[in-house]
Amino acid sequence: MSGTEHYDVILVGGGPSTRILNKYLHKLQPGIRTVVIRDEDRIVNHCGTPYIVEGTIPWEKGLIREELVTRFDTEIVVDPVVGGDTAARTVELASGRRLAYDRLVLATGSDQVLPPIPGVDLDGVLKVRRTDDVRRAMARLADVEHVTVLGGGYIGLEFAVALRRLGKQVLLVELLDHVMGGRIDPAMAATVEDELREMGVAVRTGVAAERLEGEDGRVRRVVLADGAVVATDAVLSAVGVRPLTAAAEALGLKVRPEGIEVDAFFRTSAPDVYAIGDCAATRCLVTGRFVPGKLGSNAGQMARVLALNLAGLDQRPYPGVVNAAVTRVGELAYGGAGLTEADADRAGIPVVVGRNTSTDRYENMPGHTPVEAKIVYRADDLVVIGGELLGRFNPAGFVETLAQLIERRATLHDVIAMAYSSHPELTPKTSKPFWVWASEPLLFRLAGQRRLQPEETA
Repeated sequence: MSGTEHYDVILVGGGPSTRILNKYLHKLQPGIRTVVIRDEDRIVNHCGTPYIVEGTIPWEKGLIREELVTRFDTEIVVDPVVGGDTAARTVELASGRRLAYDRLVLATGSDQVLPPIPGVDLDGVLKVRRTDDVRRAMARLADVEHVTVLGGGYIGLEFAVALRRLGKQVLLVELLDHVMGGRIDPAMAATVEDELREMGVAVRTGVAAERLEGEDGRVRRVVLADGAVVATDAVLSAVGVRPLTAAAEALGLKVRPEGIEVDAFFRTSAPDVYAIGDCAATRCLVTGRFVPGKLGSNAGQMARVLALNLAGLDQRPYPGVVNAAVTRVGELAYGGAGLTEADADRAGIPVVVGRNTSTDRYENMPGHTPVEAKIVYRADDLVVIGGELLGRFNPAGFVETLAQLIERRATLHDVIAMAYSSHPELTPKTSKPFWVWASEPLLFRLAGQRRLQPEETA
């Protein structure tokens, strides 16, 4: 290994987990030598891409600042990993450069997928995940009138709204019966769809895009499975993402469709090689099953847990994802964490559900608006496993509280007895905090049925 540059930790990737882990390593272990290797010249803020395209965030402010990494004297190397030897603890870059490590962390992220239908190779079929993709999309969308968005998940919804605000005619096509991946309460999903239509977005659910047709190599039409033909100037794919595992495969690591195989400590199949973020295969905290967990918030949490472990401050297993997430459609916001009823049904978990309508602020305050709250408990032990909020307010903090309840396996009684804050302008009134208020009808119903003790529900 003579002449090979050596680092304490090599980080491969450029997303939030890379930046957060690098910061923590240097804060917790002063003097540590790290390097960041990636395959993009600059990194775009993925969560901000709808706002970049819309123009709310200027392009340069939408790019991640390099000094977030370089301020720790960490070199950024734009040179993809193409191989290496995990036994010798080395990686090889496309340029032929070889680097040695004590520990290697893969955080290579994910990329958008295109639907497997004819015509996806036409000019004007766009992705918005990687930096060059966003540049191309912005250039193409500047002079078009009609855009079709394929996929009604978070990204699809946010881009449909952003494009509509730009004055485009927008069609949103979702294969499932409702938007948001079938993972939202159907009544809440219907409200989101109504909001989109009120904004002027055409919404088609329960139908697939069968093929794309073009003229002179450029996309011009979307043909739906029900026979409808829609003229369009551009198509934006938001049908999902896939983990980027090429570096892991080049190193001979075990990889599955969900991502790089890791244990509860993010260890891969090779010694002292770890994987975090979108590229890692994630399991659900509640079921233990492999589930998608491609969220920046999950990546950041993984990075902090791994940092504590690598610094020797803790030996903390990662419990699995609860996928706490929020999104906004116009003035309407949705937030949720854990399992929905549909998720629980697919996993074979009997549940009991509480739901209620509260308000975003005290009911006697001007401008108060309704908030739908729903909470899901496992039937056999009354442990909370999921919940959702929908209203014209910011649900993020309340969703984070729910995520903590799920991670700590809180019971119905714990939720009823939980602490909370209250203010006329900022919260629902004291008697109607969201998760407590949603749980009350369930508590009273079970009390009437004498089912308040978990063992009685078995």
